[in-house]
Amino acid sequence: MRNLVLLSFLALSLFAGSCSKSTNPPLDYLVDTVSNAYLNDDDSLHLPLQVRFLTGNYTEPVSMTIEGLPSTVKMVKDTITGTPTYTADFVLYTTGSVPLGYYPVKLVSYSASTGYRTYDFTLGVVHYNCSSYLTGSYTCNNACRTNYTYTATAAASGDTALNIVNFGGYGLNTNTFIKLNCNTDSVTIARQVIGNGVTVTGHGHFEANKLVISYVAENIPTGGNDNCTLIMNK
Repeated sequence: MRNLVLLSFLALSLFAGSCSKSTNPPLDYLVDTVSNAYLNDDDSLHLPLQVRFLTGNYTEPVSMTIEGLPSTVKMVKDTITGTPTYTADFVLYTTGSVPLGYYPVKLVSYSASTGYRTYDFTLGVVHYNCSSYLTGSYTCNNACRTNYTYTATAAASGDTALNIVNFGGYGLNTNTFIKLNCNTDSVTIARQVIGNGVTVTGHGHFEANKLVISYVAENIPTGGNDNCTLIMNK
């Protein structure tokens, strides 16, 4: 009788064990996020973000994407999927003229057991090296006490500055240093002696092939001082 009871118990245990189903615990993972990312307005950007496995089902995939990009900023691959730990290497690029500025976007992750998670960050569309495309020869129009035209030459001085020979038409032996703010398209001329005894200070802005500068020139070759608006076109 005792043996029969034991056999019955073993049979029930085996039956119960064969009907039980083991389930994987939900996945937990960590995304290495960023607060800010910067994309040159005529370039591409690699943005690698690691998705780290913490606990749970190590075979469960996690998908990553970025939402809210400006219409002229695209991704080489819209969604990147992998099994943690892996790196989602987003490649962003511009497809046209993107207004400079800072855009709020969202990094979005998804897995079956955890659903959606979102991480906010800012994408800055900026100029890295704006002096490079402003170098060369210019046809210049000055509006001063009198209006006149002439040519000038701009050479890059680092990534964010220019040296302009014959600025204002004040002589080929003059050299004017102008500072560029690549993210606001602005120009600053700190007070300086540029040659021929002329002192200049001013400010303005630039476009793709054009500079517009308001300046004050002291001791100009024709005598006295002048307030001018200068338009330089490549």
